[in-house]
Amino acid sequence: MRKGFVATVAVACAALAVAAVGSGSGTKAATTGYVAKGKVPIKLAFSTWNGYMALVIAAKEGYYKKHGLKVSYTVIEDPVQRFNAFKAGSLNAIATTVDTYSRTYAKGIHSVEVLGLDASVGGDGIVAEKSITTVGQLKGQKIAVSAGSTSQWLLAYVLSQHHLSLKDVQQIDLTSGDAGAAFAAGRVKVAVTWQPWLSRAEQNPNGHVLVSTKQYPTIITDHVAFAPSFVRQHPGEVKAFIAAYTDAMSLIKKNPSKAFADVHDYLGQSAAEIKATMKDVPLWPLSQSKKYYGTRTHPGAIYKIFKKSANFWKSIGEIKTIPSPKNAIDPTFVNSFK
Repeated sequence: MRKGFVATVAVACAALAVAAVGSGSGTKAATTGYVAKGKVPIKLAFSTWNGYMALVIAAKEGYYKKHGLKVSYTVIEDPVQRFNAFKAGSLNAIATTVDTYSRTYAKGIHSVEVLGLDASVGGDGIVAEKSITTVGQLKGQKIAVSAGSTSQWLLAYVLSQHHLSLKDVQQIDLTSGDAGAAFAAGRVKVAVTWQPWLSRAEQNPNGHVLVSTKQYPTIITDHVAFAPSFVRQHPGEVKAFIAAYTDAMSLIKKNPSKAFADVHDYLGQSAAEIKATMKDVPLWPLSQSKKYYGTRTHPGAIYKIFKKSANFWKSIGEIKTIPSPKNAIDPTFVNSFK
């Protein structure tokens, strides 16, 4: 999904935080019969986003190690840098949105989505000066938005619902975090961004949230994906990873103060701020992933969103072909958990 309000990391393979490491040989993933051998490190990257907090908590609390895994994670705000590192093999796991996966898959950067993390239900949106009160008034405006990102897809989708297109606005290419900061500093009148910048816009005497995913709650969800070869060769590690994630989700539910303390530095937010954003970015328990993924015989909503977003990218010339979601999504991992 992707998100953040810190500077872009320049070197994709430089880990900013490393999870606890252990050989863990013979450790069973919770509720599965798979054994994580811990011989192949998982190198994961994502941006600064509240929906990813469980991935960081699993590292801070040693849950990856508990399940026999060697996991390191890197915070890379720029999705292009993130996927370039993934394509180069510096990473074998990544977290972002379905629409991003459909675009990158079509461009030859193949990945397999295995776990849902969150949904944006007011977590993404368009902020504007108070003088701009309707989407129609965006016509001709300069809008800060990250090109080729989920934010651009959101902007295009919202415009299309009001008989406009990206051709009707002037886009200023900034990462979504930087777009929010630029709006807060008064450098742009309109920006497409995410939390906490949406809340900060509401606190700005001259700003407000024009529209958000509260009005469009089904189009942006975040997922973890692995390299196809990793999924084929190391299914035990994938399941152990999901088991560690469920441990982190359990801590968030049972001891939120401890969990939020684990991600204070990562998110740059207080416990109160983190708690407040969770209503806009609800974290998914495994049951929600199961529902969203469905099964191979009865596909869930993720397949539809993957294809729909791919059609959008093709319509604006970002991709040339529509990839099959069947190759990019594997529902068997989440469904192996009871």
